[in-house]
Amino acid sequence: MGAQLLSSSSIDTPAYASAIAVIVLSLLVVPLAMNLFSTRWTPAGKHILVTGGSQGLGLALAKLLASKGASVTICSRSQSKLDAALVEIEQATKPPKGKVPAGFKQSHRAVSADLSTFAGAKDALDQCTQGANGSVPDAVFCCAGGATPGFFLQQTEKDFEAGVRTDYWTALGTAHAAANAMARAPPASSGPRKIILVSSVLGFFGLVGYSQYTPMKHAIRGLAESLRSELLLYGIDVHAYFPSTILSPGFEVENQTKPAITREIEGTDEGMTPEACAAGLLAGVQRGNFMITTDFLAELFRTTSSGGAAPGNGPLDGLLRIIGLIGLPIWRIFVADRSVTSHRSKHAKEVGINQPSS
Repeated sequence: MGAQLLSSSSIDTPAYASAIAVIVLSLLVVPLAMNLFSTRWTPAGKHILVTGGSQGLGLALAKLLASKGASVTICSRSQSKLDAALVEIEQATKPPKGKVPAGFKQSHRAVSADLSTFAGAKDALDQCTQGANGSVPDAVFCCAGGATPGFFLQQTEKDFEAGVRTDYWTALGTAHAAANAMARAPPASSGPRKIILVSSVLGFFGLVGYSQYTPMKHAIRGLAESLRSELLLYGIDVHAYFPSTILSPGFEVENQTKPAITREIEGTDEGMTPEACAAGLLAGVQRGNFMITTDFLAELFRTTSSGGAAPGNGPLDGLLRIIGLIGLPIWRIFVADRSVTSHRSKHAKEVGINQPSS
């Protein structure tokens, strides 16, 4: 009886094929339809805070947002850099198009603050809100941070403490202050408020020379995944951005202490300008993506290590995952790991240790 039930004669082949076709078509069409017919978030008429907004990605993003009709507040520690950045933002400003909230008047301001403490982050958020006539930011982009590459054995407690404060603590404190302010404010008339955390492609994997930096970017990824879930309670959207090399002033500073091994491996990454990264980041936020990447390698890492994170691009993610599962181990073994082991002898002499036997 069982054999008869499973025999080819008992299966309606055309109906079976039609069912498969419907399933495949729905997988392709539904994500596309959701993107086409969903309401896209727009920065026009919104009040937006950008930390790390005096240079690099933060400045490029602030200028882009201003050109899209947003009121932008930038925050960093250096008042002189903030003053120069404000001039560039004003030059990039364009009035908002379409309908904007009643009483909205586009303007930009700068807040000098140390975000590495909760008190400093809250003070910056409060100043941002007061400067906008009591309006809590509609979106907060956490772009502050930086890396000090070097070998793990040679870096000090001070180096690692600086990494925790500069990269993780600034994001954590800013997100905490923003979430508290947003959750306690009246609902925004222009859609859900947003918190955007900037991690790195190194939030997906580790690399020689970045032990001071990579754990912080993994932590930011973990924070983003936790907040994406928890802040649903308050109607707050959370996004996380995972850029690869950004050709910014911060990258130039990194190169001053970056080991040759790290440079060799990064040689396969041409990098992107802050402006290109800002455009890709904003596009991802507007699409409603949780995990946002702006280059092919980062996309491969995202799709192969996303775990239970919110889905991104439907069936395309499945294809990229297959490519990544094949290609990334090859890259790790024959590019990254081979570069490291080829430097063993030279490295042993540089740091004064015995060379391993194998």
